[in-house]
Amino acid sequence: MSVTTLSSPRLPPHLRSHALHRHPPMAILRHHLTLRHHRRRFASVAAAIRQDTTVWTQAPLSGVHPAAESLFHVKIDVSDSPDLAASHTRPGQYLQLRLPDAAKPSFLAIASPPSLAAARGEFEFLVKSIAGSTAELLCGLRKGDFVELSPVMGSGFDLDQISPPYEYQSVLIFATGSGIR
Repeated sequence: MSVTTLSSPRLPPHLRSHALHRHPPMAILRHHLTLRHHRRRFASVAAAIRQDTTVWTQAPLSGVHPAAESLFHVKIDVSDSPDLAASHTRPGQYLQLRLPDAAKPSFLAIASPPSLAAARGEFEFLVKSIAGSTAELLCGLRKGDFVELSPVMGSGFDLDQISPPYEYQSVLIFATGSGIR
């Protein structure tokens, strides 16, 4: 008795990959493009939602004074917002500042030490006036004008890394920009 086995014809390699799929190649491409479109649409919706979640706090300016060429010393009274003042806990933290007439907010490094916010309820900034920017509009405001502040952001400088602190009389930090005080 003899046994005969039948095998299916072998396809060339360039045709084999498509033969294993349930869908023709164009259907797969269409499916991937549709998924990519949905992901992109979802990402833009998520971004729009994320932008609207910032909580803004109104605060009056307590002073705007020239500090140097195109630099201004800006003081903002946050005494009516104790939670905002208390959230400034480390040097190097920052926030966003928004003006009613400005298209977008400006990120500003808080120049004053956290102890000033706790003691006097005031944030200080060193702001460079740049033509056409929110900073330029801010530098043109006067005492009593209102601005909006975002929550304090960033972890700041980890001064606890300087250990033991009594051994270091001076700490030098080198950086570019105008936010060092």
